[in-house]
Amino acid sequence: MQDVERAQRLLKDNDIEWVQGHFVDLMGYLRTFSMPAAPYFESAIWKEGMGFDGSSVKGFATVESSDMVIVPDPATLLPLSWLEDGRRARVVMDVFDVASRQHFEGDPRHIARRAAHQVRDMGFDALHLAPEFEFHVFEQERWPRDAAQPDLHPGVLDPVQSGGYFAPLPFDHMEPFRNHLSEALMASGIDVKYHHHEGGTWQHEVEIRPLADAVQAADVTVLFKFMARTLGSLYDLLVSFMPKPVPNEAGSGMHVHLEMFRGGRCAFYDPDEKHHLSQTARYFIGGILEHAPAMTALTNPTVNSYKRLVPHHEAPIHIAWGAYNRSSLVRIPVQAGKNSSLDVEVRHPDPSANPYLAFAAIVHAGLDGIRQKREPGPAVEHNVYAMDDRQLREHGIGMLPRTLGEALEALHSDQVVQDALGPVAVQAFLDLKRREWQDFLTHVSPWDYRRYFTI
Repeated sequence: MQDVERAQRLLKDNDIEWVQGHFVDLMGYLRTFSMPAAPYFESAIWKEGMGFDGSSVKGFATVESSDMVIVPDPATLLPLSWLEDGRRARVVMDVFDVASRQHFEGDPRHIARRAAHQVRDMGFDALHLAPEFEFHVFEQERWPRDAAQPDLHPGVLDPVQSGGYFAPLPFDHMEPFRNHLSEALMASGIDVKYHHHEGGTWQHEVEIRPLADAVQAADVTVLFKFMARTLGSLYDLLVSFMPKPVPNEAGSGMHVHLEMFRGGRCAFYDPDEKHHLSQTARYFIGGILEHAPAMTALTNPTVNSYKRLVPHHEAPIHIAWGAYNRSSLVRIPVQAGKNSSLDVEVRHPDPSANPYLAFAAIVHAGLDGIRQKREPGPAVEHNVYAMDDRQLREHGIGMLPRTLGEALEALHSDQVVQDALGPVAVQAFLDLKRREWQDFLTHVSPWDYRRYFTI
């Protein structure tokens, strides 16, 4: 009730006229609708929610049994003060089954919530997550008017002035846009660590401070993408979270930093161990490595994702871990200015992922490592990209899936990652993604014509 009262105060104090309801489908696409603020001053909307057509939302329901219910989470109500009129708010919705009035088992947010509960069920206080947001920004006037034309894509356009990693003004002329975006995030209660131009042409990054659990981290990820695209449109910019929009350039990742707490202290930190890595952290890493192939179907869920997972652009292709090693799947970053603290960075996710599913899979995999006491083996100190087959075998280093098809087969064979989603979501996810993979395999692309038309 306190959360409802707080939400209603925010609506009143900010003179909110319209409230946007936000939720994502199984693929991670944002779905929204707008209602006048008046119903949110009554109790019914907070208790009963409202009906919607679940068959029109990917992965939710079939047409013969399509009615579902969404209920607003009052703790997530947020005034969208950064919008031009400033009189709108957003609230995140939970999805319920209309017959049982229980949480819909295939709701991505509910799946992330189950992962957060697992952390506490295993005796930990919390598992904080901090995703890094990498994305590309294109000027609309340079974008092809007909995107269906075979050879029109960002790689054939004149590059926007771009100076690469940590480029200064005037070479980074998107800095004012990123400032505006970062200020909007901070006004929304999201603590920005920094922002900068990334290594690729048109590529940018905003990094935030850790969030309380998988649910909050995913909520913020969805909000970030919404804010970036919406603010970008005010600058006549197109913001893309496609993993690899520009050929022969660095792709966009969504590295995830994780830090576990127990008894008010970091459970990953041990001052007496190498790299200050506790046994709990080692087991957690062991779980990530064990389940990495299956997780990849969720952390890298598109055909395009695997065009990012190639050597020499600091995107992992091998299942290995190392301290400070950016060629590895799992990295232990330098903890500058942080005492008694340590985070584990998982580097293969990309921003095309449904964050609720990806974060849930990472959490469950790490917890399984702790539960099963999986040792990750020694840290890899070499550049993994430069290791030959013999060296990889000697170090026991395997490969991540090289295609979406391989990743889906790995998910089909991994019960732990399947359990992270639950049977309803995993079956719907596999069905949808197998169809997508088959569509790709049978699609005749411009590359086919260029290569084979005159054969």
